[in-house]
Amino acid sequence: NKETTQATDSPSENTATIRGSSGLVNQILARRELGVFLGFLVLVGLIAVTRPDLFFNWDTISGVFSRLLRQISSYIIIGVGMTYLIIGGEFDLSVGSMFAVGGIVFAILLGDGYSVLIAVPAVIVLGAAIGVANGTIVTKAGVPSLIATIGMLSVLRGVAFFLTPGGSRSIEDSVSFVSLFGGSHTIAGIEFTNQVFWAIGVLILFGVLLQKTRFGYHVYAVGDDEQAASNAGINTDRVKISNFALAAALSAFAGVLSITYFGTMFGTAGSGFELVVIAAVVIGGTNLFGGEGSLLGTFLGTLVIGIIPILLILNGLAVEIQELLTGVVIIAAVLVDIFIRKRG
Repeated sequence: NKETTQATDSPSENTATIRGSSGLVNQILARRELGVFLGFLVLVGLIAVTRPDLFFNWDTISGVFSRLLRQISSYIIIGVGMTYLIIGGEFDLSVGSMFAVGGIVFAILLGDGYSVLIAVPAVIVLGAAIGVANGTIVTKAGVPSLIATIGMLSVLRGVAFFLTPGGSRSIEDSVSFVSLFGGSHTIAGIEFTNQVFWAIGVLILFGVLLQKTRFGYHVYAVGDDEQAASNAGINTDRVKISNFALAAALSAFAGVLSITYFGTMFGTAGSGFELVVIAAVVIGGTNLFGGEGSLLGTFLGTLVIGIIPILLILNGLAVEIQELLTGVVIIAAVLVDIFIRKRG
């Protein structure tokens, strides 16, 4: 009897194991992030096919990826805040202008004799305060976030131009601690700017906050059904204001990282960043209507957005096409997102 029982139990256990493995595979394949990653690999493959003379040259390809990582680091940092906002059911179109103001104010503070260790927190606090203003206008006055932040976009851009009478602000490389934010390291022939490491740190920190804390749960709940979240005792206004503060603070910090690397910040810096970042967030699978998304998806979305202009430039296409292609990508991503969710 014992042998018979073992013989009959074994196939069932094997079947359960197979079904469990199959279920895990299906869950992995069902994740939007995998599709985004495969899309990135397709774009990299297009570079390999269209420009094999460059792609299979290590010096060239290392330069390409150095540029890609440097370019998307600002998008990642700003995209973290934008992901929180969109999951929570709101938008911020002033992040590009906040990026410029953050870098310019940082340069002014250094010029006035303040140390980097004082100037950086001051810029972040400034960004958070402006974000609180955005959130208060939206939640307390009832102004739609698109309208409120379009207005703030113009205000901050005007401030950026006012603070750069000569067109730009610069900092000196010799300033103490500035290399902590704007330095770089070369690994295996690829230059990794400190922006990249800061971006990874921000991504991990706020990824854990979003997925593993009560606040993260509240962000998802508010975006999914604000009234139900309020009925459950969640202070929805506080959650939204916190998201606006986070988005603006991170945008200002991204401006600091940019000026410490390049040494100069123009009044026009960050123009169009808001659309690029929103595109990356949406491509990464965040629901435009709130309640769903991930920072992993946002990271992969920035890779897709970042590799497109490189693909165009390597193939001799006009860089202006990037704007057109970004718009097409946004529309296509939204349509695909809606289709997938309806099928789901």
